[in-house]
Amino acid sequence: MLGFVAVLMGLAWTFRTSLFPGLSVQWLVAPLALFLLGPRWAVAAVVGAALFAAGVDSFPWSEAPMRALVFGIVPVTIAWGVLTLVERRLPAHLFVYLFVAVFAGTLLAVLGAGAVWRWLSASAAAASPDYWIALLILADGEAVTTGFVVTGFALYRPEWLYTFDVERYLRRPGPAG
Repeated sequence: MLGFVAVLMGLAWTFRTSLFPGLSVQWLVAPLALFLLGPRWAVAAVVGAALFAAGVDSFPWSEAPMRALVFGIVPVTIAWGVLTLVERRLPAHLFVYLFVAVFAGTLLAVLGAGAVWRWLSASAAAASPDYWIALLILADGEAVTTGFVVTGFALYRPEWLYTFDVERYLRRPGPAG
């Protein structure tokens, strides 16, 4: 599973969309890796994705560490923080997991990674107000897609999700015994 997720993420990083000269966006897939693999293996998948994307000349090798940090480790950390907060503060309910931890966590992770990239980027295009519009559209699309995938796995293959506990989220309601 680790290799599959790393290659999937690496492919997503190679397919960038240019909105106008100097401004391109890409899918991150790092939050999905977190929900599938857990934080440690998600970071390993991020490193593999950066090596894969640099290996196919999507960006220079010298950019691989920065891209792994900004497009991988930052979103994994943000999504993990949201998930941890949800598990500690909110009720153990399937919809809380899917909508708050997965959807909102992915949305915040992509927005956070985009904010870090804008802060670190010397590109004039990243300073454009259009960057934030593109980032919001990308973040919403990635959050919805990650939510669909995690929902499917939670219902049909819950054992494939590291962050999903069947006993916690799918137990039958009833009197405490």
